[in-house]
Amino acid sequence: MMKRAQFIAGLSIGAIALAFPAMSDAPKAPPMEPVKVPYEKNCEDMQITVYFSNKDASLSSYSMRALNTAGDQLAGCTISDIQATIVSADADSTGPTARLSEDRAAVVLDALTARGIRPQDIRTDFVPVSETRLSDTMAMPMARRVDLTVKAKTGYGL
Repeated sequence: MMKRAQFIAGLSIGAIALAFPAMSDAPKAPPMEPVKVPYEKNCEDMQITVYFSNKDASLSSYSMRALNTAGDQLAGCTISDIQATIVSADADSTGPTARLSEDRAAVVLDALTARGIRPQDIRTDFVPVSETRLSDTMAMPMARRVDLTVKAKTGYGL
């Protein structure tokens, strides 16, 4: 009787072991035929926000990827205008950071121009940020940015 119970237990373990390959984490085989994904043109108005490091006007790799993605989506569209709102809580009216807001706006607009986004009109607004409006240090990174509103419509982009 004991040997029969061991035999049945052994068969059960063998059946479970055979079931494991079906439950493996191995990726499924790729499809045999290529998949066609249609590319849809997106010529709609767009909001883009680019954040900066403290007292710096250079684009991070994340910012460049965001601007490249926006450029890809707007490729071939007619861009009527770009409204750039620059918020620089770390800029001063005098000293080495006096031009920080202008430099940030210029680097963002230059990156868009390099991607072929050339608007007919560019407007910039500089928003002063007082220290009393920034309640804690978590708000500071949000107060070093360029907010873009891009007006786009279907066209040839010329």
